[in-house]
Amino acid sequence: MGSIVVGIDGSENSRHALEWAVHEAQLRQAHLDIVSCWEYPMLIASEVMWAPPPDRNSLMAAAATRANTFIEQLQLDETDLSFDVLTPEGRPGAELVRIAADTDAEMLVVGSRGQGSAVELLLGSVSNYCAHHSRCPITIIRPKPSHHA
Repeated sequence: MGSIVVGIDGSENSRHALEWAVHEAQLRQAHLDIVSCWEYPMLIASEVMWAPPPDRNSLMAAAATRANTFIEQLQLDETDLSFDVLTPEGRPGAELVRIAADTDAEMLVVGSRGQGSAVELLLGSVSNYCAHHSRCPITIIRPKPSHHA
């Protein structure tokens, strides 16, 4: 049985990517790795304000909660789909590419837009990183068009 890796970040578009990946995994009878990355934030010292750094365990728990929320919404526990939730620490693009390579995935699935910051405008998005570095085929799910009345 092959595997498909899908990246989620809690955004609506990543939910669409997960829906697509679930459907594809069911068609292929493939295992699905649902990946919700987290990063330990860089701290910048300031004389004006200081806050204690967040706890690594709470950041990892938040990543797992993002995944579990989508799993509940899509009722994946009620299907015969084989899946795992992975919550690695690191840059999302690099972690997705690494996991896809490590698992010899048939496909990597990501949304084209997520919850990234303005920094992505300068450095490139997760989907762009994955498209350039993935060793397996990649599917990029575009946002569903909004219909305004």
